[in-house]
Amino acid sequence: MASPIALALLLATAPGESPAPPLLAIKWEKKFDEAVKKARRSGKPLVVDFWAEWCGWCHRLDRTTYADPAVIRRAQEFVAVKVNTEGSRRELEVSTKYGVRSLPTILFLSPQGRQLFRVNGFQGPGQFPRTLDAAHHVAGRVIAWEAALEADPQDAAAALGLGRHLYEQEYFDEAQGLLRTAVVHDSGARVDQRREARMLLAILAHVTRDFGEAERLVKEALLLGPDPDEQPRLLFVLGRTYVSAGRQEEGVATFEVIVRQFPQSPIAQKAKETLTSLRARR
Repeated sequence: MASPIALALLLATAPGESPAPPLLAIKWEKKFDEAVKKARRSGKPLVVDFWAEWCGWCHRLDRTTYADPAVIRRAQEFVAVKVNTEGSRRELEVSTKYGVRSLPTILFLSPQGRQLFRVNGFQGPGQFPRTLDAAHHVAGRVIAWEAALEADPQDAAAALGLGRHLYEQEYFDEAQGLLRTAVVHDSGARVDQRREARMLLAILAHVTRDFGEAERLVKEALLLGPDPDEQPRLLFVLGRTYVSAGRQEEGVATFEVIVRQFPQSPIAQKAKETLTSLRARR
């Protein structure tokens, strides 16, 4: 008598057909540029494994995580490529471009080569399937923004979305360019989107010590209308800008406004701490 498992397999397979063979391994591309071309043709994101011969944890990834059936199955939704950080000149260029400083590093990229996010260090087969799922989810948003901007380079919503993402990934130069596009072309956008684009751009202007531009952007955002959540954040950026520009009295006055007018905001506590620090320097 056939066992229940064997019977189930027979019923699941049509006459004349064989069961689908199991997936045995991730198909790794050997050249980064070819992998990018394949990703652009297929519309799939990339998963890039940076490794070196001496890296024991890299080899452990191959033996465990990358051999796991759940990982192999999910990896089909990506174009997978390995980059040897001590390999060819091109592999060294790719490693430098993406700031790989420790191994193993696993990078997720859009088909246009923009970072979705990265994993620094080893992840086991229990965790990595969730990482692949999260990367694929982020990829859907980023790819949609990229497609929208390719169709219309002045699409303010797509520029804000992609700019915000790259800001969070600490790719500040490209984020700044996209956020500027959003600010210039967002006259028809929602107020919260217009406010956010100006705040992020003001923070980047502050980082580059363009304090006049940071001040202008924050004040422009404040003029878009009061918002009990965003106003204290904007005022905090403005106060920090004043202090960094050497205008300490104006900075103190701005932090005092936050504490007085928005006492329930989490930003009020940060403003109090900043005021204490500033007064201690006098």
